[in-house]
Amino acid sequence: MRTGISWIDLKLGARMLFKNPGITLVGGLAMAVAIAIGAGMFGFFFSLLNPRLPLDEGHRIVAVENRDVWSDNPRRPSLHDFAAWRQELRTVREVSAYRNVTRNLIAPNGNAEPVRLAEMSASGFRVARVAPALGRPLVEEDEQPGAPPVVVMGHDVWRTRFNGDPRIVGQTVRLGNAVHTVVGVMPEGFAFPMNHGWWIPLRLSPAGPAPGEGPEVFVFGRLAPGAGWEQAQAEMDAVGRRAAAANPQTHADLRPQVLNYTYPAMGLQDLPLWEFTLIQALISVLLVVVAVNVAVLIYARTATRRGEIAIRTALGASRRRIVAQLFAEALVLASASAIAGLLLASAGLRMAHGIVKMSNPEAAAFWLDFSLRPATVLYVMGLTVLAAVIAGVLPALGATGRRVQDSLRQLGGGTGLRLGRTWTALIVAQVAFAVGAIPIVLGVAANEMGEVLNRPLFPRDEFLSAGLEMDPDPPAGTDAEVYRRELAAGFAARQQEVVRRLRAEPWVADVAVGTSLPALGGWTGIQVERPGTEEGISEHIVTVNHVDGDYLAAFGSTTLAGRGLGAADADTTARTLVVNQAFVRRYLQNGTVLGHRVRLGWARKPRPGQPEAPPEPWHEIVGVVADVHANVIAPELAQPGIFRALVPGQLSRAEVVVRMRGDDVPAYLARMRAVTAAVDPTLRLEARVLRDVYGQEESAVHMMAVVLGAVILSVVGLSAAGIYAMMSFTVTQRRREIGLRAALGADPRRLLSGIFARALRQLALGVAVGVAAAVALNLVMNESVFQGRSLLLVPAVCLLMMVIGMLAAIGPARRSLRIHPMEALRDQ
Repeated sequence: MRTGISWIDLKLGARMLFKNPGITLVGGLAMAVAIAIGAGMFGFFFSLLNPRLPLDEGHRIVAVENRDVWSDNPRRPSLHDFAAWRQELRTVREVSAYRNVTRNLIAPNGNAEPVRLAEMSASGFRVARVAPALGRPLVEEDEQPGAPPVVVMGHDVWRTRFNGDPRIVGQTVRLGNAVHTVVGVMPEGFAFPMNHGWWIPLRLSPAGPAPGEGPEVFVFGRLAPGAGWEQAQAEMDAVGRRAAAANPQTHADLRPQVLNYTYPAMGLQDLPLWEFTLIQALISVLLVVVAVNVAVLIYARTATRRGEIAIRTALGASRRRIVAQLFAEALVLASASAIAGLLLASAGLRMAHGIVKMSNPEAAAFWLDFSLRPATVLYVMGLTVLAAVIAGVLPALGATGRRVQDSLRQLGGGTGLRLGRTWTALIVAQVAFAVGAIPIVLGVAANEMGEVLNRPLFPRDEFLSAGLEMDPDPPAGTDAEVYRRELAAGFAARQQEVVRRLRAEPWVADVAVGTSLPALGGWTGIQVERPGTEEGISEHIVTVNHVDGDYLAAFGSTTLAGRGLGAADADTTARTLVVNQAFVRRYLQNGTVLGHRVRLGWARKPRPGQPEAPPEPWHEIVGVVADVHANVIAPELAQPGIFRALVPGQLSRAEVVVRMRGDDVPAYLARMRAVTAAVDPTLRLEARVLRDVYGQEESAVHMMAVVLGAVILSVVGLSAAGIYAMMSFTVTQRRREIGLRAALGADPRRLLSGIFARALRQLALGVAVGVAAAVALNLVMNESVFQGRSLLLVPAVCLLMMVIGMLAAIGPARRSLRIHPMEALRDQ
């Protein structure tokens, strides 16, 4: 006898979807959302952890990086390391290096625009094995001191900035103070080593940099023919030991490593793979939970088909055959959900890629592919089968057990399936899950979303933000400390001149300078003094912004207590600072503020053999200023901030904020670049409208909100539907019993009270178990889930589930009381 799944089974399964629209919509939508979240996260992680470099033998391109064994952190190699490895390594060929630099591309009319370049060794083009579309790549002669400056540009740059001029090779472009000759154009799509469109040669001094000196670089190469990862790492270990013996002061704690090229490029070399596996497994559990809820709904429906199942059994259908058919019905539902889930996941991955490219272009590597790859589809197929097994096979096994014969004997008049302790356990478990999981999901969502939903209180459309900086990396052969001191001193004068000229512009209403934008940078660990407490201090992470005297006023912030920052505070010996209202609310509990002390920095453990570093000095709070951001969900989660006076001559980068009088933004941006280039063509200015800056943050928040909202709605909707179905089904199964007792003269109110008492006991037990689980998990998580108003989530969810359960019992109970006595007696 045939026991497999046939095409007819699938057709019947599709028919059942339309016959039971409630289960189809609720269960199908919930599984689609769960599959979409699982597929989206799997596709995202898979693209990061299993990238495909679209280059010839891309899998043999490796990165070489140091690791500081004392701090257990990665450390980018210096130019000295690169020079040494290029001479010593044999298992890695064409050892190359690059670093990101930014130069002003200065047009003939004087307009300047910053562009990011890869300052790369010529061998990097041989590693990529891609020939130029025009001209030649960089060669070793370009790296020699005194060689004329040259540049290779990408296809997109050539087409958009130079109109695809076929005579571009040999022409010159001005990058900063130097005029470069264009020697080549790379083909379309080439963006190696990360996502670059300009390449200039990386130059070394003839003597080479001293150990530990020179700018940090990214080192890479190709595994030699026949060499594997283990052999290359063994050679690197030997090289590292020789370097540590020769230069103990700089290399004693460094261990070189051979890594997948993409991992250090994306900052993933320090993330253990097991964490990604655990995260993916936990996300997959979401589908299991959803499938169990759908199984409860399907079980209630399957139980009502006991007559059909009994007749098929009497006609010779085996239990395996009936289970296969019910599995096919669940598989149709799960497959439809999987298709919808894949479409949602694909859209979400495209959105994520767009947000990455918009918010952090440097992280949008050319090899990133967030499309649905075959591995993701296979993963979803596995989830689909798992969901069908849980939602179809488990209810089928329960409905086709030894009680099928009872159903056959009682067909047309029996009570059907007997629901005992197992069904009570299901109800308790369902309620417990809802009460335990929903508040936690809502609490985590509120905490995560609340921290990032700070909205500016100032009109962000009226502000331009301009990152102003000079090249912080010293040229090869230059003392780094001396270079940075001279750079900071020169930058202060240039920055002040740029500000002076901008103030003279008719379209400028105000100009202010800080080290970062409000609530968007300058994160620093701090210690807050706690007199009278056992610990004495508390540690936090806040934004610390160094600002000039006009900064806070430009954003509309006023002094609420004490005083603001003045000229006397702009000194290296000053130990004063100002805090915002959010800082006072969160860390000082609205207590004494003025005179309170804060330490900028945490105590750090010294390296072995070195003396313990003295703690950072204490700073005194001299004023409180109004917040310039507000949290639309939870005011208590507004971003705390600290402000210190900007000390001239201490920085090589600043954030210049300009408030506009008009709305001709493109013209104003061009004018800002022209003013900056006129002061110094090497000054880099990256200007943006604050509307766009905060809009990027909000886009990421909106995507997170959509995902969390989908999860919450799925959990809440399915939990509510599952509880309703189980409670309703429980009372429905007692329908004839209730009708018969009513026919024999039982008091309807006593019957209803008995029904509701039983339902209430089951619901109360589930609530108790769920609350206990939620409280235990909250304790395990150091009380980080339920805080403040989040505590209200537990009683609110408990009340919601109790109401749903009681409503589910009312309808069937009332219908049972209306059964005609003769009908109840006949059924018996």
